Amino acid sequence: MFLLSLTVRKLVVLILAMSLIVPLTGCQGAEVLAEVNGEKITRSQLDERMLFFDLLRPEFSESMKEESFRVYMENYLLSLMVQGCLVKQEVGSLGLTVDEEVLEDNYNLEIESMIDEFFENEDKFHERLKELKLSESFLKNLVRESLMFELLYDYIISDISEQDARDYFESNKEHFIIPAHVKVSHILVETKEEADEAVNRLESGEDFNKLMEEASLYQDGEFIIEENDYNFDQNFSKAAFQLNVGEISGPVESSFGWHIIKLHEKEDETEFSFEEVKDDVFELKKEEVFYRYINELYEKADIKNYMEPE
Repeated sequence: MFLLSLTVRKLVVLILAMSLIVPLTGCQGAEVLAEVNGEKITRSQLDERMLFFDLLRPEFSESMKEESFRVYMENYLLSLMVQGCLVKQEVGSLGLTVDEEVLEDNYNLEIESMIDEFFENEDKFHERLKELKLSESFLKNLVRESLMFELLYDYIISDISEQDARDYFESNKEHFIIPAHVKVSHILVETKEEADEAVNRLESGEDFNKLMEEASLYQDGEFIIEENDYNFDQNFSKAAFQLNVGEISGPVESSFGWHIIKLHEKEDETEFSFEEVKDDVFELKKEEVFYRYINELYEKADIKNYMEPE
């Protein structure tokens, strides 16, 4: 659907849905920003999408005063509108249609969600629509076009079989392995002398966590290191993997200083079978097939973007 949450994931969904709204009836505005197989996308259409951000996030208009941000958003949204136009055209050529009852039900749910999350009440919502000169038909088109996107997705992935998923699994087994890993915490100090002192205090019975809070340069808490993860200092990783659960290391030198490491958990590599990850494999295969299809639409299309720098 086309909204509604402050989370990054939901905002991305919102933007994608906005990209699909290239009106089905003619062009508005004189300035043509792009053409997709002869269908024009105009300045007024892009401006309407920009206003939609204002509807949900009024502070967006302040950000738009910054030239670099405005140019970025305009180009980004236009590229998404081009994609939306391709999707709309493909849905039409395949003879797929949005069920009007499904549209109405989804529209009502989305408007209710929008009001609950972004407005005090329904009156405030309609007042804001009026201020921005956005119509409810525009909002309904958002829902219509997001449903068209879903129609195309369902059409494209409908023929994926279990054998297709198995073949994908066999070709991508490395993605279905959890590497051997450890969970550790550590005390980091600057010098070997400080590290030796910390070890002596631990051997005398002091609590590791309390000493960490008192003496460590960083309070990292517990964290996971995967085998052969070169994002970590290799001296540190090697020492961590040599420990047994519950064991505390002696002083370990790294590029950051000196560490005393405590091992909390240790797990061997886990390789999943197809049956164990079957649902995930199907989803990944669907995504692969869908985006391959979309890329082919781009390759076949006649797209002119007049906003691109020369």
